Amino acid sequence: MVAVLALRSDPRARRWWIPLPLFLLWLILAPLAIVWVPVVIVLCAVVEIDPFRAMGTAWQLLAGLRDLRLDVQTHEADIHMTFI
Repeated sequence: MVAVLALRSDPRARRWWIPLPLFLLWLILAPLAIVWVPVVIVLCAVVEIDPFRAMGTAWQLLAGLRDLRLDVQTHEADIHMTFI
């Protein structure tokens, strides 16, 4: 999955776009996931939620980001983000 980020600071200015490979972000966050998975499992057990179902739902939410387009427009700048 790749995110494309387009930035424009002035309506007359050139639009800059940056392809962001999300797998690199996942590699950076992998050590945090190793720490947080046991914490999530314990918290799910405390509030009586099936931890595997909770993690499956989180994975489906991440997978659902495909083809998402996020547009933010202000007077000063335009930001367009597309998940491919």
